[in-house]
Amino acid sequence: MLRPPELPQSSSPQTAALPPSVFFFGLSGAGKSYCGELLARRLGYECYELDQHLTLEMQAAIREKRSFTDEMRDEYFAILKDVIVKRVESGARIIFLQAAYKERHRTFLKTAVPTLEFVCVSAPAAVIEQRLVARGDWVGPEYAATIAKNFEPALDARELVNDGAPDDELVARFVGLFRGR
Repeated sequence: MLRPPELPQSSSPQTAALPPSVFFFGLSGAGKSYCGELLARRLGYECYELDQHLTLEMQAAIREKRSFTDEMRDEYFAILKDVIVKRVESGARIIFLQAAYKERHRTFLKTAVPTLEFVCVSAPAAVIEQRLVARGDWVGPEYAATIAKNFEPALDARELVNDGAPDDELVARFVGLFRGR
């Protein structure tokens, strides 16, 4: 069967060690969506944006440029757990995208889905600001700075630096995170 040239065979040495399900998290503007979509095209993953499950209360907070409360986050991550469990159990090769600012929520998901690999997508502050300005959506630089104060660094996640490197380099960096795992 012919495959698109940018998509390697799933049994190739490049992809053999890659996990079937990955959770990308990090600050707004770090490039979670960009990297997830790139890796989906190049490595045969499905890219799943978890923000589509934001509660109405969270959507209102975003419109009003307010931070989420702990209660909002707890409710949301209970929903996400169920969504992620179903998608992982379906056998899909998938990259989930969600900022997941709190370590306790990442731990909650790790406990629920032990096979889920976590990758913090990061970028230099100046690059993040430039992306947020260029994007021009609901998360501008000022709101991003406000909510960034809530971000808790990952205790044990891998890190994918998305600093504007060429796509081939980003793919190689991702693959390198799982070499020898």
